[in-house]
Amino acid sequence: MQTHACIKNIFSIALTALVIFSACVSKKNNSSVKEKPDVNAVAAVRKGELPPEMKLKSYFIDGCREKIKGNIEIAENLFKECLKIEPGNAAVNYELANIYRFTGLYGQALQCAKIAALSNVKNEWYNLLYIECLHNKRMYAEAISRYEVMIDASPYRSDFYQGLASECTYAGKPNKAIQAYNRMEEKLGSNPEISLRKINLYKQLKKWGDAEAELKKLIVQDPKEARYYTFLAELYQDMGQPQKAMETYTEILKTEPNNPYVHLALADYYRQQKTDDEFFSEIKTAFKSPELDIDNKIKILVSYYTITEQKNKYLNQAYELCKLLVDSNPDEPKAHSVYADFLYRDKKIREASVELLKVLNFDKSKFAVWNQLLICESDLNENDSLAKHSAEAMDLFPNQPVTYFLNGVAYMRLKQYKKAVVPFSEGKQFVYENQMLQVQFCSNLAEVYNNLKEYEKSDKEFEEAITADPNNGFILNNYAYYLSLRKQKLDVAEKYSKRALETNPNNVSYLDTYGWILFQQGKYEEAKTYFEKALDKGGFNRPAINEHYGDVLYKLNQKDKAMEYWKKSKEQGNNSELLNKKIAENKYLE
Repeated sequence: MQTHACIKNIFSIALTALVIFSACVSKKNNSSVKEKPDVNAVAAVRKGELPPEMKLKSYFIDGCREKIKGNIEIAENLFKECLKIEPGNAAVNYELANIYRFTGLYGQALQCAKIAALSNVKNEWYNLLYIECLHNKRMYAEAISRYEVMIDASPYRSDFYQGLASECTYAGKPNKAIQAYNRMEEKLGSNPEISLRKINLYKQLKKWGDAEAELKKLIVQDPKEARYYTFLAELYQDMGQPQKAMETYTEILKTEPNNPYVHLALADYYRQQKTDDEFFSEIKTAFKSPELDIDNKIKILVSYYTITEQKNKYLNQAYELCKLLVDSNPDEPKAHSVYADFLYRDKKIREASVELLKVLNFDKSKFAVWNQLLICESDLNENDSLAKHSAEAMDLFPNQPVTYFLNGVAYMRLKQYKKAVVPFSEGKQFVYENQMLQVQFCSNLAEVYNNLKEYEKSDKEFEEAITADPNNGFILNNYAYYLSLRKQKLDVAEKYSKRALETNPNNVSYLDTYGWILFQQGKYEEAKTYFEKALDKGGFNRPAINEHYGDVLYKLNQKDKAMEYWKKSKEQGNNSELLNKKIAENKYLE
């Protein structure tokens, strides 16, 4: 129970109790009593100068006022002052019971509520609060007894019978709950919702015959209500009588041939009978109906999503339902969104992006949809679209760093490095408590600055990334390699390259980088060892590694063999001007 709701409840109850209390006082005292005592009268109460009856009323009024204002503790103390004067006062005990129940002091609440309720069996507020307090203490038998007293006093109150049935259910006495509903119907006539409650209780007790009779009674009363036939068919299924269930469904379809909910119930019947074709046929019939709302259709597809992760045989059914959904709801974003989820999961990235764009045509407010679209375009390497849509997402969601990141990635792939700097730099400021993303921003900025030959800025970003993620082999290797190409900070390059190798000793790129750093340091024999390891681990198909190996062979005076590897590098697609000069002049060149 939320505080504001409780205070509203207390407010209304307090006013009721105040009226009751005032009525009690007026019976005792025929003299005129002001509704609002003047300041002098209240001051007199504080000094103990008024008679007990006037003190009691003044304390009570003040207590109700403080309770309405939300000053619960002050109100409680004022009501306690009332009890010092008259311990058995019903109105005061009622107010205190409400306060104690509100504050979770159920034992004290019960004690006060009992005094109030026993004082006046006809006062429903007192008695209902007493029952609530008994319920809170799980004293269901006592609550049942109290409802019986109230029903004796007011035999035509339907809510009392329903309350009695509820307490019987809590007490684990479903038969008595059914009896309570029967008594209610005897006094007030039949009620479909009460009949359905009785049916659930009969099913709980496995009294199938009684449940069947109750449902048939409902059908006689309202033969056009399809759900009663559905409940009856489901009951027959629970009873293990599928033939009767089928007969019931057939009967429903005579009057409701296009009711989608009947077809869903029939689909469930076929599912239990393990007849997949009939099951899917009924599901499709329901899906085609405009009367089946889209949320129910999506719920069914969500269940298919879960099932198809384990059982591929239902995948075609799922996609057929997805198509039915989007065809029958072409202007509904949710339809295209759920279809996109299936497509993306099944690696149909291009089709997923088409559906996501349709969603955004109707509703651009969902960041999750934008995010999924941008990921699709990134996976497809559609960098022009990625640049355009990520920029639009940046405007709509300016605090979402991933939109900036993907915008930078798009421009980076397009080799528009100056444009990439802006989103990477801006987006980095919005990253909070996400170290992985922070590292990605830094490392990509470092790459961009390196391509712009702004080496000081590049080194700064690399160092920041490595500080945040000191064992990221990819970043360590790239930074080390760029330093080696520039022949700068070779000691730092060697340290980072070695650390990258420690994270993955068999990585061909890492082996090549470490060999190249050793080469730049003039450690040719050691460099040769690492190039050979790289070739052995799969680098023999990489033109750069073959060129590097040729370089180190040349330095070790194995010139013929060096030429062999340079030519091999060229054959593999390396057409750099420098390599062509090496081959033409038959010597190593820098």
